Amino acid sequence: MTATQVPANPQINLPATVRIIIQDACNRGATAIYLQPGRPPFFRLSGKLLPQEQFSALSIEAFRHYLQEVLSPQQLQEYQANHKLDTEVRIHGFMKGRINCGPTSQGTDAMSLNGIVLDGPSEEVQRRGSVFGMVQDAFKQNASDIHLQVGEPPRFRIQGRIVVRDTYGKITARQYEEFLDEVLTPAQREQFRDRQELDTAILYEGLVRCRVNCAQSIMGGAMVLRLISLEVPTLEKLALPPLLGYLAEERQGLIIVTGAVNSGKSTSLAAMLRHVNDSYARKIVTIEDPIEYVHTSHASLFTQREVGLHTQEFKDALRAALRQDPDIILIGELRDRETVDTAIRASLTGHLVLATLHTKGSVNAFKRLLNFYTPEEQETVRYQIVEALNAVISQVLIPTIHGGRTAALEIMVNTDTIRDYLLKGCYEEIYQLMEEGVDNSQTLNQALFDLHENGVISTTDALASSLAPEDLGYMLKNYTRRSSRSGLMTSDYTNRPPS
Repeated sequence: MTATQVPANPQINLPATVRIIIQDACNRGATAIYLQPGRPPFFRLSGKLLPQEQFSALSIEAFRHYLQEVLSPQQLQEYQANHKLDTEVRIHGFMKGRINCGPTSQGTDAMSLNGIVLDGPSEEVQRRGSVFGMVQDAFKQNASDIHLQVGEPPRFRIQGRIVVRDTYGKITARQYEEFLDEVLTPAQREQFRDRQELDTAILYEGLVRCRVNCAQSIMGGAMVLRLISLEVPTLEKLALPPLLGYLAEERQGLIIVTGAVNSGKSTSLAAMLRHVNDSYARKIVTIEDPIEYVHTSHASLFTQREVGLHTQEFKDALRAALRQDPDIILIGELRDRETVDTAIRASLTGHLVLATLHTKGSVNAFKRLLNFYTPEEQETVRYQIVEALNAVISQVLIPTIHGGRTAALEIMVNTDTIRDYLLKGCYEEIYQLMEEGVDNSQTLNQALFDLHENGVISTTDALASSLAPEDLGYMLKNYTRRSSRSGLMTSDYTNRPPS
């Protein structure tokens, strides 16, 4: 973020990035900034060191993150080795100045920034636009994603469709480098140079939070920003079934939310956790990569950890979470066998575990869990998964007739009968039970049928979103929530291998 991009905001009253603090100090004419855990930032104004209570008191974690934002990897290593540092610093594309950091007389770490000079954006960025400017534009248009790639004009995803934004012009290599300087910390810039790809998140105070992916391609650099509302949505606002709230109230078990990329899995899970947070005293630990929705503790107490920032791996954070006395654990993604093992064990020992999988269909999610294990292990593990499983929610996002997008959910509640069929591997029978609505289960086609009959989605979009469009076509033609095979889905659907 550059000098022209971050507006002064005297009502922040939230943890802020060091860039926002620096920008605010410069807007007020401060000659120095003093940062120490346990206190709000102090600005030297007219010779006096004054607390800036529009910002929250700094946590130790926030202070350490500020060091990572300001110091290069080499400078950070020097500070960690000597526990003191006095040197010139520069955040490319934003500022330069001098930093002094080390322990106070009370033994608490502190840092001061002096001689701050803000960089202005290049003429190219001034003419074509910054990332922050595009985020503002995308937010006004209710876009879900921003796509930036060298040699191409920016593109916004609006209501699920890609829209070219020619007004910004084609992104040049130099402009992309400035975008990286604007969004990434010095340490992240070096990490991106080494790995050629990076996942992170950035907060625009009072506006929106963005999940950011940077990558290199044959055409040059590429960046995608996913816009995430600062307000955690409710189940009611998302028009999700009340059943999701009841499932989130359970005291133990495993709930899997599955679907393709950009199908709204994280949003649905956030709404389920908000439902709990509004009414129930629980300890909730989330492990995400990166953190998307930031929850404020109300009835429940939240601990949110980001892979790569607060922990190295999902599996490490999950093991640690079990020692934090949690009631609910959210796992951003079940990526490997060890994470699946720990999640199953946690759900069998008095914890409610919520997790996502990248696959389509509720039964395919069950198959996908089994596929983390060898064929020789699967029979034993099958019993453990079936015992742990509370429900599988398979989700797709569909454009609505009147604009926006809505979710269609396939829900498989693990009843005693379904449990028996899962153990036997009789999957067609499971879909028949789901069609019968046992314990509020439903197939994806039934969800699409209901949305179509209620005038929410078009016939074309309904059929395009179905995993069994022939059966859905039969249901729409005959005005029935049952498929063409006496309640059975087509074999092509049930036998589809996990993605």
